[in-house]
Amino acid sequence: MKKYAGVIVGLLLLVANGHASYFNTERPQKIMGLLLTEVGQIDEIWGFSNAFVFIPKNSSEITDYLNANQYGLLNVISIDKLLFDRERGMYHTDTRAIMSAIHSASRQGEEMLFMMDEPMWTVRNACMVGKKVACDDIENGYTETLATLRTIGQQLRQEFPGSGVMHIEAWAELVLQKKKHPDANVIMLDDAEYLGFDCYGKFDRCGSDEYGYYSQVEFGIEVWSTLHALEADNPIGRKMFLIPGAFANERIFKSTDEIKDQLLAFAQILEQYDQVTGFGIFLWGDMLENNQVVQGARGLQDVVDYIVAIADYFKIGSSRPQNDAVNLDFREIWGQIKETLSGLFVSQKS
Repeated sequence: MKKYAGVIVGLLLLVANGHASYFNTERPQKIMGLLLTEVGQIDEIWGFSNAFVFIPKNSSEITDYLNANQYGLLNVISIDKLLFDRERGMYHTDTRAIMSAIHSASRQGEEMLFMMDEPMWTVRNACMVGKKVACDDIENGYTETLATLRTIGQQLRQEFPGSGVMHIEAWAELVLQKKKHPDANVIMLDDAEYLGFDCYGKFDRCGSDEYGYYSQVEFGIEVWSTLHALEADNPIGRKMFLIPGAFANERIFKSTDEIKDQLLAFAQILEQYDQVTGFGIFLWGDMLENNQVVQGARGLQDVVDYIVAIADYFKIGSSRPQNDAVNLDFREIWGQIKETLSGLFVSQKS
């Protein structure tokens, strides 16, 4: 009997350890962070956020950001650019440089999420410029890409227990997938704890002339449906992560009022749905994209006021700038958009 008891205990420990290997998405607070472009910006945003995102140009920048995080914010490291083989047009699984950079940081023990930013769209763009292996993978439902991303996540979780993976996909990728397979769920990484999409612009009409314009609700429903299908098949505590835009770009946002509209609408969704647990704002610092400077929120004071006000509403942060932040009336906002949102997430609320 003792022998069987030992086996049972061992099996239970295996199960417990298996669940423990995933990031704990049951959080006492909503996650709110901003995409930073310089290490010093951590000092600017810590008072009204509990996380930050950064896109390291090289592995050594990972060490720099981790060392600068003296506030214990959730580190979200965008690693996809470090793992993409441009010659082949596909991702690889060599995470050694990433691991070494994290181990080299003097600050250890803080939580980490590893973000894959638009990985399917990146592979599709490789196909568009003639990378045959990328085209073949799209035809095969991203089989190789998914297998590679799973391996990456497994390697990093094993090396850093309790860390997790986030998959944010481009809205255009979701549109093209649904056009080809209208009755199927969109393809998302099945081993990621957080799933989301990005589309910057108007809440009820976001997109482009080439691929069409859609409500943000439509993108949300597609990701939400996939999330629930994956969770039903293998429950790991998946949650949805929202990515509102907050930057100056006349082509996408005609005014700061349009930026605030998207921030407010996404904040309302964050409040209404328990399984929507994250809010990652793109972006805080300035960024050079296609040889043009994109001005981040830090240079748009009325946008900063709204970000601070949203943080206040969700009780995030501990020391905020005294700049008479806007008092948000979420009931009024809800009244303005509730008709659009009435079918959001197919009436599923956890």
